Amino acid sequence: MRRLVLPLLAVLGLSAQAPLLDSRTEDVQERRLANGVRLLVVERRAVTAFHAALVFRGGRAEEPPPLAGATDLLARALYGATWPEDLEPAKGNGSLDALLKEEEGLLEALRLEQLRQRKAPEAASQAQALGASLWTLHQAVRARYSTSPLADLYVARGGRQTATAGADALLVQVELPASDFEFWCRTEAQRLTVLQLSRFSEARAALAAELRSRGPQGLPMIQGAALPGHPYGRDLADHLPALEAMRRSDLQAWARRACRPDQLTVVLVGSLSMDSALPFVERTFGALPAGAASASTEDPLLPEIPADLGDRRIQASLGGTPALLVGWRIPARPHRDHLALRMAARLLEGPSGRLAQRLVRQKAVAQSAEMWMDVPGGRLPGLLVVRAVPSEGHSLAELEGALHTEILRLQQEPIPTDEWQRALTQIDVEQLRIQDEPGALASTLARAWVEAGDWRQAEQEVQRLRNLGPEMVQLATRTWLNPSHRTTLWLQSGTDESQDPLEAETARVLKALAATRIEDLAQREHLVSEGLRQLRMLSLDERRRTLKLLEAQLAPEKR
Repeated sequence: MRRLVLPLLAVLGLSAQAPLLDSRTEDVQERRLANGVRLLVVERRAVTAFHAALVFRGGRAEEPPPLAGATDLLARALYGATWPEDLEPAKGNGSLDALLKEEEGLLEALRLEQLRQRKAPEAASQAQALGASLWTLHQAVRARYSTSPLADLYVARGGRQTATAGADALLVQVELPASDFEFWCRTEAQRLTVLQLSRFSEARAALAAELRSRGPQGLPMIQGAALPGHPYGRDLADHLPALEAMRRSDLQAWARRACRPDQLTVVLVGSLSMDSALPFVERTFGALPAGAASASTEDPLLPEIPADLGDRRIQASLGGTPALLVGWRIPARPHRDHLALRMAARLLEGPSGRLAQRLVRQKAVAQSAEMWMDVPGGRLPGLLVVRAVPSEGHSLAELEGALHTEILRLQQEPIPTDEWQRALTQIDVEQLRIQDEPGALASTLARAWVEAGDWRQAEQEVQRLRNLGPEMVQLATRTWLNPSHRTTLWLQSGTDESQDPLEAETARVLKALAATRIEDLAQREHLVSEGLRQLRMLSLDERRRTLKLLEAQLAPEKR
């Protein structure tokens, strides 16, 4: 019946008092184990399977620069698959762990040899011999386990597992038959005990290849410009050398800190009660060592970024379709204005939102308009971002003007009652969907714990949204969605191919040098533009000599 109610509410735009969140606070049972693990259980007796979420609070924002990418690698190497061999403890010479340590040494020797070869191409190289030894070792490692999909312990039981690396957390989710619950508990506790990371080398190579092939992208660029010097503004592509230098032992050491019990919440949704689940969880997850409290295990002190840095603008020529991205620095989820901004986003986004209605349909200045809130996370102050693609015949400047007109209308004009009620109905429909999907409910509770510090916020915030008035939303938008909090990115359709080849290469080198010295992307863009302007005053020979001098300052791997 509920699946029939959802589309009906959406079509009619009813403001009927639908239940906000069936999973009331008393429906979610919580226990805290002695080692710090939190356990949340939501019983759904009609469900024959169970959905489990493991959420490790921390994520990309807490990675030190030398370990940038560690959360992504854990999602791939620790949770990419579940093979029996990954659960084997170290057994000395000949064990999988011993082979992986040997592989780590060869990988590092090959990396250093390749760097030496770039500095001195004429010198004799051991790269080929090291590569051959590494290939032989890879074959020995692969022979220890099967690469068949059915070798995955969860796939063989009809389950599936996903792992997502985020700015605030590493989230792992799995669905399995209820009869496999005890097996799942033993498997996951053993995984965290062993930290085998047998697929580390493949995961690191694949992630580095993806970062190289994707090129610059809009969201990372606006994050870097709007959040300079902060981990939320970090673009992993700028840390490729550190990523490629990371060793398996480095990632294991990081995992022991990032995945420690007091950073872990286990969320269970399905045909399990607290009474039936708790004994298994205590015997497995509860047996994980808590670890001694020390300065190294405390949450890092992250730099604060003033929300009102001023109106910041950058431009980039990335090829393809032109696009406009505008981001406003907004407060973290616990802030009192956050809910009002969430309602503002609800009024603006979606097929029935103002941006689609006016920019796309009425004015036809945009092909599409989409919005994201809490970019890249909500535990710390982040961004509310709008991305719009101009329609044919319309410029980015025209589109930007139309967007800001809609923001001003939201801030100044009375919000129609029917529009307000439609937004509330959409929130109700979304909550009903969450209740129908165990995975969505588990991740919603986990995200509330990570970002707001309390899983109860998942229910309380929805109730508080109904108590908001339009005037509170308008006040919050006037406070936060203003030019002093704004960063604008123009992605041009042209490419550097239209530049003089010498100038294009000089621009590339200047950008690479600036990336090593200046974290603020907006300042970087200004430095490169000003450098190119001054170089155009020189003769051709002087420009060539200057380019060689600049190239000499680059690290070998970036030349």
